[in-house]
Amino acid sequence: MNTKDLLNKSSLWVTLLIMVAAFYACNDNDQAKNMKAGVTEYSPVTGGRSTLLTLNGYNFGTDINRVKVTINGKEALVKSVSNEIITAEVQKGMSSGLVRIILGERPDAQVLIYDTEFTYISNQLVSTFLGGKEEGETDGELSVATLSKPRYLIWGKDNALYIVEDGNAEINDMACIRRVKDNRLTTLLKASDSELVQRIRAIDFSLDGNTMYIVNDNDARGTMGFGTMTKNGEEYDNLISLSEQSGVTSVKVHPISGTVFMGYHSGSWIYKYDENTGFASMFQLPDDKGGIASKGNINSIVFDESGTTVYIVSRKNHVIYKAKYDLVTGNFSDVKLFAGSFGIKGYADGMGNDAKFSDPCQADIDQEGNLYVADRGNHCIRVITPEGDVSTYAGVYNKAGMVDGIASQAEFNNPEGLQFGPDDALYVADYSNYAIRKIEESSGQ
Repeated sequence: MNTKDLLNKSSLWVTLLIMVAAFYACNDNDQAKNMKAGVTEYSPVTGGRSTLLTLNGYNFGTDINRVKVTINGKEALVKSVSNEIITAEVQKGMSSGLVRIILGERPDAQVLIYDTEFTYISNQLVSTFLGGKEEGETDGELSVATLSKPRYLIWGKDNALYIVEDGNAEINDMACIRRVKDNRLTTLLKASDSELVQRIRAIDFSLDGNTMYIVNDNDARGTMGFGTMTKNGEEYDNLISLSEQSGVTSVKVHPISGTVFMGYHSGSWIYKYDENTGFASMFQLPDDKGGIASKGNINSIVFDESGTTVYIVSRKNHVIYKAKYDLVTGNFSDVKLFAGSFGIKGYADGMGNDAKFSDPCQADIDQEGNLYVADRGNHCIRVITPEGDVSTYAGVYNKAGMVDGIASQAEFNNPEGLQFGPDDALYVADYSNYAIRKIEESSGQ
């Protein structure tokens, strides 16, 4: 065999060896890619915001960008990843539920679920944001400003907090609309300065923030039932009456369409207002026997973020309603009792109509769709899940007081208004404490 043949034969063997090596290498890589991951255990199984979870298992990989951890569908912050251990931090506003690890991108991702659910412990704290010293009408810096019977709250488009204070048929100068902005309290409208209003019930703003809609109980003096003020620089002025209808107790601007809706006490009516066509009746709230709730004292109308679900609080009947709203037709449907026992004043946590309220007032909704209600007569703040499960969020049942601290031990005195702020804290109009309270999650574990 000559030299040329030897070289050709050697080259052939080298080529075959490379091909074999490449085959096994590819095969090993394919096997590695297809190796199924699994979970064993994690700890701790309870905790609050900032709790660091250690999640044990196998074949997680090491690429942190291909790993997600969720608790009850909400994403935790992944801090580190190794083949057998993942660490993830519990975030603010999470809730109890199943812990999942998601490896890779959907639809090809592996989804691993632990057998043990995580129990989220809320670290909610109550503090006093404004007032609480004594009843008064002092404007100025928040440290010295005073309030008189705050009953309704709304955050404006300017990130200012607007406060409606209750009035008295004989002492009408106590009814007013006030604003907190740049750490100062300012009075915008005082009932004693106008013949139109005496007992302002609620306010809301047009989608552009240029119009303030006001409902006033003209049975308690004052000739206006529904009207507006317009924005003029940093202020709202030019109060105009659009209706002298008495018994209008709430107002809400739809978050998508900008349509204005109002709640009417007698007959438990929901009305619509259009600046071109005027007023139109929409529907009446039912009682628990298939009839109509004759009187409702509707204290709050709340739409969810999509604008397709609405909640309506009937203070007189101690219940909350839920209905659907069609964005195309502008009609409501499937109006039903959602939580509370119709016509029965009391206190009970539980599902739907097994729960009880005592003079529920203003409500607001969080980003997860939970509804929060100021339960005036029980001196508590209640929370209702989208499924209708009612629990006590803050305050001590039937214990009126002025105590800050852990939400479950804090005390309120006839809370009537509440609203989530731009900082995600829940602000509460604590009527008989002449204060605005603030509920927010502690950053500690």
